[in-house]
Order: sequence, then C-alpha cells, then structure tokens
Amino acid sequence: MTQLKAVLIVFLGLALLPHLAACGVPSALDRPERASAYLIRDVAVLDPDEDTLHPPQDLLVIGGLIEAVGDLASHGMPVDAHVIDGTGLVLMPGLIDMHVHIFDEADLAANLVHGVTTVRNLAGMPFHLPMAQRIADGRLAGPRLLTTGPILNERGGRNTNPLQTLISGPDEARQAVRRQYRQGYRHLKLYSNVSRGSLAAILDEARQLDMTVSGHPVEGTEADPIPIDDTLAAGFLTIEHAESIIWHALNDDIDPERMRALAADIARGGATVTPTLIVHANLAGIVETRGAHLERSDMAGFNPVILDSQRGEYDFWASQETTDRLHMQTAYEIFTGMLHDAGVPLLLGSDAGVMATPHGVSAIEELEALVRAGLTPDAALRAGTVNAAAILTPEVSTGRIAPGFAADLVLLGADPREDFQVLRRPLGVMANGYWYDTDALEALRHASRRPGVWRTRLRLLMYILAR
Repeated sequence: MTQLKAVLIVFLGLALLPHLAACGVPSALDRPERASAYLIRDVAVLDPDEDTLHPPQDLLVIGGLIEAVGDLASHGMPVDAHVIDGTGLVLMPGLIDMHVHIFDEADLAANLVHGVTTVRNLAGMPFHLPMAQRIADGRLAGPRLLTTGPILNERGGRNTNPLQTLISGPDEARQAVRRQYRQGYRHLKLYSNVSRGSLAAILDEARQLDMTVSGHPVEGTEADPIPIDDTLAAGFLTIEHAESIIWHALNDDIDPERMRALAADIARGGATVTPTLIVHANLAGIVETRGAHLERSDMAGFNPVILDSQRGEYDFWASQETTDRLHMQTAYEIFTGMLHDAGVPLLLGSDAGVMATPHGVSAIEELEALVRAGLTPDAALRAGTVNAAAILTPEVSTGRIAPGFAADLVLLGADPREDFQVLRRPLGVMANGYWYDTDALEALRHASRRPGVWRTRLRLLMYILAR
C-alpha cells in the first residue's frame, strides 16, 4: 500500500468515525428524554458529606439542575413537572468513577444501571470527545464523560503498549502536550516510565496551557530513576493506583512501618490518590481460580475485543501461584487505610474496562474494597461523590444534593450504607437531569451486555493508524 493510500484511508476513517459510531447503538441509549421539570416527592435524602440521612422531603429539578430541596409545599411548582413518588425510598448523589476506560457505548449503559453518573476516562482516543459531547447534548444516554488525552509514556520503557503516545525527550513531550491541547483535551495522563526531562517539559507545557496532569507515579528510566518525591512535588491532580505507589516507592516492601511513613509523606505532599483496589483484586482472582474468575456472571458485558487483546496476560497470571497476589492485595488495602488515616483524600476509581474489571458493578466493588481498607461506608461514599466532585470543580458541580448542583441522582430502595449491593438495582437514576426509571434501566441493562465488537475494533484501528 502506498503512503498516499494509507493517508487517505486514515483521513476517510476519521471523517466517517463519528457517523459510524452512532450506527448500531442499542435504542435504549438513543436520545434520552428529559422533562422540563421533575418533582421527587417525600424521599429520604442521603448526604455523604454530612454523614446524614435526612427525613423525607421534596426535591425539584429544572433544566438539569437541582432547584430546591426541602418542604416545597409553598414553592411554586411548574405545572408540567414530572412527579416521582419517593415514599419509603432513599435518594443519594450519583457515583463518580474517577478511573475508567471506555471503549463502547455499552460501557456507558453499564455505569448508569449501577448509579454511576460521571466517569473520568484515563486513556483518551479520538472518539471520546465527540462521545462526551453527544452525552452532554442529550443525543446519547450515559454518565457525564470526562477524559484525558492519550496516555503519555517514554519510548523504550518497560511499560509501553500500542495505545500509548510514546515520546523521546523534552521536545517530543512538549509537542505531544500541544497536540493534545489542539485536539481538545484539557487533561493529561502520564504512565510510569516518562523520563526526567520529559516530565519537566510536560509539567511546564501543562502549566502554560492550564491543563491538569494525572497518572502513575513517574519512575523514570533505568538509567535515571525518579524518586516518588518528584511525583509528589509535581502537582498531579490525582495519583493513580495504590499498587503502583507501593511498587515504585517501596519496591513492593510491605513492611507496615514503611507503608505508614509513606502514607504520611503523601499526606504532607498534599496529593489526592485513586487507589483502584478492585482491579488488582480481579487480577488476584484470576490467579486464585486459575482463570475461572474470567467466567463469572458480571463479565457478561465485558468487551470481547479487550478481553481477547489481554488474553496473554490472563494466561500468564492464571499460571501463577496463589499466595503472592492475595498477600499483596491485602497489603494494598491496608496501605489505603493508612492513606485515609493520614488525611490523604481518596477517590473512587475502578479501572473498569481492563483486566477483567467490568464497568458499573466494579464501582460498587471498589466501595466495598474501601470499607475493607478501613473506611466507614460514609467515607467510601464520599470518595465516590464529594471527594471526586472537589477534583472536578469548577468543570462539574456534582456530588451533592443541594440547589445549584447538577441533577445527578440515584433512587434506591434502602440506605446504601447498610449494604452497597442495593446499588446493583437502583429504582431510578438521573444523570445530568435525564431520568431513567426502572423500565429504562432494564433496557440499559440489556444494552450493557451488547458491546459493539466492530465499533471497538474500528476505533482502536483508527486511533493506532492516525498517530
């Protein structure tokens, strides 16, 4: 194939991609309805920030925003308000999953049906920004979608893969940041092996362009390793993975005193951490079951393209001894509890979409892992609501049930602090003011089990060809 033909194929593919992506999407995801106003009557309101379940009251939503909360008997009501009976039910803020990997519209459905109303995608591809706009415009059902640009990593590092943008030195690093900015991204994701010079260049460009930086602790190269203190001093919006922090800072030495001292250092540095405990728990599950964990029922909607692409990793881990990964999983949870005790803000992040970690349900399992780590149920819910929202402000005003906040709500049959499993079957979800009742959620549940294989393959192919 000539170079000209290759260029034409890429050009035509990118031009057609937004239109192709809209084809074949299950009808449950197509153009959600939104009334001009919603009135939720007589519902108990859970406020994770105050650790309080408020007695039954009313809530008015107009134009996607919470207008009023409380006794609204004397409040002027829109005559066409859609009334929802909340008697005997509990209303809480929608969950915010701060670390996911979206590959298909089915992933959006899986998040909604588990009460996840905002997601942060941490490996951007060209389809993500148009998808986010379709959701914001009401042309596609889904949680609010935020995304970083493509992952940045150093060429020649040990942790590279075809979906990363590989750079060599400061000049290429600056060019990559500027290119992502021109493409519309405002958030950067760094992987482990960015070099010292590239890191400085990325941070400088990000400051000039007012872009945020998140990612793994930066390890540098074998010839010039970078200590954890440099990541803590870099002003990352979030540092990802308790597992990666312990690997880099302690070389997997899980001595309790060393972990506690590290947690104190992170707290003094002012960092915010997304532990992503459940993704390693799933890896441990693969090891423990010799691969049978991949066949569990929650994997029904996991994207088969991604499953096949990671088959080599699964086969490797399924052949390993069981004790090491289970032992390390316990250590990561203990360390996460130490971070919390030290005052480090923690965020809910599942790493859903990779390593046998399905969307939606994994956010609930991450809440449970945070409780195993020593957080109270309220503190775990804060990680997935107010803590996450604080990171997103001013881009998004969500995570609270109060006037002026986005109408991101989950209607439940019981207090989730008593059992997070109630989030597996919400009675209603409102995402950015769009209401999904039990029938709509059931249709979305069905759609979540039908990932678009050809859509995923096309998106991955066009991303790789266009770089």
